[in-house]
Amino acid sequence: MAGAATPPLLRIGVLALLVLQNTSLRLVMKHARTVSPNFSATAAVFACEVLKFSVAIAVLARVRRSLTTALVEVLNYRELLPMLVPAALYLLADRLHHVSTRRLDVAAFQVLSQSKVLTAALFGKVFRGRDYSSRQWVCLCAIACGIAICQLADIGVDTLEPPDLIGVLTVMTTSLLGAAAGTYIEATLQRGSGDGVLWKRAAQMAANGCLIAAGPASRSNLDGFVFSAWLVVALNAAGGLLVAAAMRYADNVLKTLAASLSIVVSTIAATIFLSAPAPSSRFMIGGLVVVGAIYAYGTAPKAVVVETRAEAVEKA
Repeated sequence: MAGAATPPLLRIGVLALLVLQNTSLRLVMKHARTVSPNFSATAAVFACEVLKFSVAIAVLARVRRSLTTALVEVLNYRELLPMLVPAALYLLADRLHHVSTRRLDVAAFQVLSQSKVLTAALFGKVFRGRDYSSRQWVCLCAIACGIAICQLADIGVDTLEPPDLIGVLTVMTTSLLGAAAGTYIEATLQRGSGDGVLWKRAAQMAANGCLIAAGPASRSNLDGFVFSAWLVVALNAAGGLLVAAAMRYADNVLKTLAASLSIVVSTIAATIFLSAPAPSSRFMIGGLVVVGAIYAYGTAPKAVVVETRAEAVEKA
């Protein structure tokens, strides 16, 4: 089921849940790091992948009416190995992320990392054949700028220093790798039909995630895993499944926009529920830009594709 053929209510529902999950995760993560700052991130990642795999395989077994059938289907190496491609891309992006944070100050990194909004759309156009209107491109630029304003206001920075060139290149490469991985996963998830496709792909991605995370996790332990830390694991697992659903029923760009919106929502929610400092006026301006641009993007008319005379004759 391609994103374009998805009922609008289903698409909106999945994206709304993704915003809620991202917002909840930010709040719970902040609380967990306050209560137990030393719980192992690598152990949490591995536990998250195991939980995602368990949920996905359980649902698939219910759909297929057999756990054995579900396992054989998921562990088919001809389908499992290609799913290592996005996993490797995300792993490389994660390594470059660490390089860029060392080479750039926080403000420059926060601003430049918003390029992921535009790279997701660029890859969607080039590799998925999506057409974006001029209004939608303007909205995407506005969303990136709005999130950058929010991030700068959040860390209290008024001016930007000239960034390091290598740092800039690593951030841009990270955005491109993330967009490539997201586009690959979107194409994989939207291929095929039936209720089991989503859960099979989600289980295959989680299986690869378990393999990649097992090595680092083997050197960690569960010390400091309080209830809120386990809640972080559960929310991360839910987020992974919701991202898969968003990729299948929407697209990589809308998934990225949902993550952007959650930055604004989580900051406001932290003020209400965690007694965090109230957002500054600059943050509110950036947040209004993001919300307004997302609305304008969603209500923009579809881009008109003009056929050449040769294409019209060929179709006829």
